[in-house]
Amino acid sequence: MRIRRAGQQFDTTVGDLAERVVRRVSRRDALRNVVIGSATGIAALAVGERPALAEACVCGPTRRCDGCPHHGCPKDHHLCKGSFTSDCFNRQGYRCEWPRGTWIACMGIGKGYGYKVCYDCIGKGGCHKWCTCLSRCVCCECLTGKDVRAEQQRLQQSELQLDQIQNSAAVPHDAAR
Repeated sequence: MRIRRAGQQFDTTVGDLAERVVRRVSRRDALRNVVIGSATGIAALAVGERPALAEACVCGPTRRCDGCPHHGCPKDHHLCKGSFTSDCFNRQGYRCEWPRGTWIACMGIGKGYGYKVCYDCIGKGGCHKWCTCLSRCVCCECLTGKDVRAEQQRLQQSELQLDQIQNSAAVPHDAAR
């Protein structure tokens, strides 16, 4: 009987202690989230943004290109496709390292599935003047994974068409005959 009573008392003590810890942690976390969320919301409103869209989305410290379009590189620029061993450095000392010349800057924007793409662009100035462009939000209206796949297929088709147009424009007239 004594052992049984000691076991019950131990269970009760551990249960009470665990409940107090959980309540204290939950209150502390809730209060922390309220304070941080409120400060973030006020800061976002102060700069004229809706709080959900106030997330900073940048392409890093590399300078922005002049005349960036909504997606891709400016006119007379092309993607700077590099590698981690590339010797193409800009004036700021940053390497053109992404094999496709693009990378995701931020995700989870818009209605949850949106994202922005950074484009590493190289123009007539060569490696010393490569720069970056930040796309508009891609798939900001997407509500499901199916919407994202459909948007990605649409973007891939438009990229293929753009590549075909650029390649056909690069072919000399004599070679086309």
